[in-house]
Amino acid sequence: MGIIINHNAVNQVDKNTMIYTEGEKINGVAIILKGRVLVKGKGARVLLGTGNFIGVSDLRAGEYQCSYEAFDEVLFYSFPIQHMEDITDIFNINKDYKGLMSASLSRYVAEVEKIYSQLRGAAEEIFEFSTKYNKKYEELCAKLGYSVNSISILQELEAYSEEDMLDDKKLEYYKECAKITVDNWKAFCSFGEIVALYTVEDTQEIISQMLTECAAIADYLEKLLTVLINNSDSCLYKSYAVLAINIDETGGDNRELIKVVDAIIERINLVEKLFEEKLGRKCGVDRNRMEDIYYTLISKSSNRKEQVDNNFQYTENEAKEVSEALDASLQQICTYALYDHEKAEELSHGILDFINLRDKFSTDDRIRLLRRKLTQHFYELYESVYLKACKEAKPPKVIDLFLKYGFLDERLLSTEQLRELYFLDNEAEEEAGPCKVYDIKSWLTSIYKGEKEPSKNEFDQEYPDYLRSNRKRGELTEDQERDALTNPVLKVKYEMQNMFRYNTRVVNGQFSTFVPFLWGESIVKSLQSLKLNSKRFNEAMKTLLDIDYSVFHREVLYVNPGKGITKEYLMQPVYPDIILMPVLGYNGVMWQEITGKKKSREGRFIFPILVDANLNDMLIKVLGRFRWELCRSIQGNAWNNIKEKSLTSEYSDYIQFYRKNREISEDLREKIKAQIQKGKNNYREIFVIDYEGWMKSESNGAIRLNRFAREILATYCPFRKELRERFKNMPLFADAMERLKRNTAKKIKETELRYRMIEKEGGTITPELQESLRFYREL
Repeated sequence: MGIIINHNAVNQVDKNTMIYTEGEKINGVAIILKGRVLVKGKGARVLLGTGNFIGVSDLRAGEYQCSYEAFDEVLFYSFPIQHMEDITDIFNINKDYKGLMSASLSRYVAEVEKIYSQLRGAAEEIFEFSTKYNKKYEELCAKLGYSVNSISILQELEAYSEEDMLDDKKLEYYKECAKITVDNWKAFCSFGEIVALYTVEDTQEIISQMLTECAAIADYLEKLLTVLINNSDSCLYKSYAVLAINIDETGGDNRELIKVVDAIIERINLVEKLFEEKLGRKCGVDRNRMEDIYYTLISKSSNRKEQVDNNFQYTENEAKEVSEALDASLQQICTYALYDHEKAEELSHGILDFINLRDKFSTDDRIRLLRRKLTQHFYELYESVYLKACKEAKPPKVIDLFLKYGFLDERLLSTEQLRELYFLDNEAEEEAGPCKVYDIKSWLTSIYKGEKEPSKNEFDQEYPDYLRSNRKRGELTEDQERDALTNPVLKVKYEMQNMFRYNTRVVNGQFSTFVPFLWGESIVKSLQSLKLNSKRFNEAMKTLLDIDYSVFHREVLYVNPGKGITKEYLMQPVYPDIILMPVLGYNGVMWQEITGKKKSREGRFIFPILVDANLNDMLIKVLGRFRWELCRSIQGNAWNNIKEKSLTSEYSDYIQFYRKNREISEDLREKIKAQIQKGKNNYREIFVIDYEGWMKSESNGAIRLNRFAREILATYCPFRKELRERFKNMPLFADAMERLKRNTAKKIKETELRYRMIEKEGGTITPELQESLRFYREL
C-alpha cells in the first residue's frame, strides 16, 4: 500500500509499506533514519539500512527504476527534489549529507555488483554445464543406439555476452569505496560539492547499467533453465531420466546417469534460489512434475516409461478424447482433403522418415531434400484442406488444428504436447486493443468472403497489378482477369501461394531447418506460454505505444461539403491488421505499410502464432521498419531528397555523408561504420538498429544514440508527452526535442489559421477537425 509522504519532515511507515513505486515519476528522495528498506527492480533485490539514501540513483532517469518497500518499521526524512540539479539543495541543508550520500551510493554499487557477479557466474557455469552434458547425452545415445531428444533452444544459445560493457576498473573502485567509513567520506567531501556530485552522477550511470545487465542475465538464465527442465520432452532433466530408465531396464548400470540428474537438480535449485533471493521472483518450475519423474526414475515399477510420459494435468476422459480425435491424424487430413492417393503415400513415407531421423536439426543434403519435399506437400495439402473447410461451419478438430497451428501428425509431438495443443483454444480470448488480430484460417476466410483483399506478393505487387501483368504477358485473357478479380477461390489461392508460403518460413526464422508443420523437438516451452492471441499482442502493442504513441498516425484526406469543408488533412491513427502464421517462430514481419493505393488504408504485420522470443523486441523491429516504409511510401520519389525534410531523407543523408561531417569524431565514425555493416548497408535496417536503441534504452533515460541520430528520432518518432516532460531537464534530450517543439508550434498555428478561415466562410469545425488539432496540441 502506498503512502502520502510529508516532505522536509520525518516520516514513519510500517513493515511492507511501499515508499516509492517502480515506474512512477520521481517526487522526492529520502534518507533512512531507522530500519531497513527493500529495493526491488527487474534486475536486483537489495536491502538498505540506516544512513542510506533511497531514490537518488533514479534521478537521472526521471522515474523510479526500482520499488522501495519498508522491510521493517522505517523512519525516513524526505527531500522534495525531482531533478539532478536540485541535489545541491540537500547538501545545503546539512554539510554531512555530501559524505553520507557518496558512502550510500558506493555501498549500493557494491551490493548490486555482488548480485551481478552471482548472476553472471551462474549463467556462465550453467551454459558450460548444459553444453557439456548435452554433448555427452547425444554421444551416449549414439553409442548405445537410443534416439536423441534434441534440445533446439541450446543450439540457438551462445555464451552470455554483455549488452553494454561495464567498466571493471570503476566497479573495483566503488567496491573499495564501499569499505571506507562514513566519517572518512564526510571529511573527504567536506572540501566542496564537486566530489559528491561526481560520485552521484557516476554511480547513477553504473547502477543503471548494472540493473539493466542483471535483468538481461536473468532473462538469459530463464532460457538456460528451459534447457535444464521444461514441460516438454526436450530438456536435459527428462532426457537423462529417460535414458537412465532405458539402461536400467535392459540390465545396464545407470548410476552415473542418476548423478547427472542430481547435478541438473542442483543447478535448477541454484537458479531458483538466485531468483528468489537476489531478484525476489519465482522461476515457475513445475516441481510436482519434476518430483514425479525423479520418483519414477528411482522406483522399480513395471510401467516407468509410461509414467514419465504421463501428463499429470488431464483427466482420463480428456486424455481419451485427445487420443481418439488425433489418432492417425495425417490419414484423417489427407482423406478429408481428398488428397491425391500417390501424393498422400509419398507424404506419409516422408513424415515417417522425418520422425525416425536421428537429428532433425541436421543440414545434411539428404535431409534438406526431405524437408523440401515435405514442405511442398504440406502447402498443397493445406490449400486443398482450407478450400473444403471454408465451406463448413465446424470442421473436425484435427482439421482446425492443422489449419491454425500446422499440426500434421500426432507422432511428431509428445503425449503432453498433443493434449496441450488439443485444449489450447479452450480459453476465451478478449479483444483487448486497437489492432485486429487474425489467425491464418480466419484471415483466409476474410479474403474468401470479400472482406479483405489479397496481400502483396514478395515482389511488392498488389493482386490487381499481378493479374494485369499476367494479362499483358498473354498468360490471361481479359475475361479471365475480370473473373480472377472477383473469384474468391482464386483470391485465396493467390494468398496461400504468395504471402502465406513466403512468410511461414520468414517468421519461423530457422531457414536451414524449416518445415511448416509442428514437431515436438523444436518446442521447448509450454504451448500456452508460446501462443500469441489478440489480448497478448495488444497488451504488448499498448506498452510500445506508451513510448512511440504517434507511430500509426498519418495525414488522411477529409472532405465534408455539408459542413463547408472542401479539402482538409487530418492526423488519424490507422492501425494495422495482424496475421498469425501457423508455425513456431522467432520473427515478426512488416509485410505492408498500406493496403492498395490509398495512404489511409491499414498495413499488415505478420507474426507466428507460437512465439518463442521476446514479443516486445519483435514488435519494436517491426515498428521501426513500418516507420521507414510508411515514410517512403508517403514521400514517393522524394524519400531520399534532403530538400524534402522527412525521416527517410534526413536519416539517409546522415548515413550517406557521416564521413564528411566534421562534427563527428573518429571514434563515432567507427561506431557508425560498424552499425552500417550490421545493417548490411541497408538504410532501413541501419535505422531499425537506432530505433531499437531509442525505444528500449533512450526511453528509459539511458544514452545509446549519438546526437545526430537522436535529433532525427526525436523529431520524427517523438516520445509520449509524459516521457518528454521527464527528460526536459536532461540537455541531450532537451536539445534533440527542440526542433519537434518548433515544428509542432508551426503546425498548430497553420491549422488554427485554416480552421478560422473555414469558420469565416460559414463552415463548421467538426469533431474530426477538433481531434486532429488536439493531436498537435498534445504532441
